[in-house]
Amino acid sequence: MPFHQRTIEPRRVSRLSAKKDGWKPREEAGKRKLRKPVLFSSLDEVGCHTLTNVIHQLSDLSRHASDIFLGIEMEAGMVFRRSCRIEGRLQILQDEVHKLDPKKIKIPL
Repeated sequence: MPFHQRTIEPRRVSRLSAKKDGWKPREEAGKRKLRKPVLFSSLDEVGCHTLTNVIHQLSDLSRHASDIFLGIEMEAGMVFRRSCRIEGRLQILQDEVHKLDPKKIKIPL
């Protein structure tokens, strides 16, 4: 069963987030409350906001893809090093086998 290293979920690209975009704190009698979000004044602002969020999501996705490919590259390098070590061991064994003379060695019965 594989373990998940990354979880990628889409965000709502055309919604205002409570912390960043439209919620402004106001104070009433020592209590801090949140005002209602500021709505967009034109359709162009909505489009720009949505496109900005889409670009942020695509940059996050490309960063995750880069991390995934880097992990694959590291795994391929480890497999290559292991196979080189095995090849060296096999070459040593092959040289030892070629040194043996089958006519000189007695086989026990």
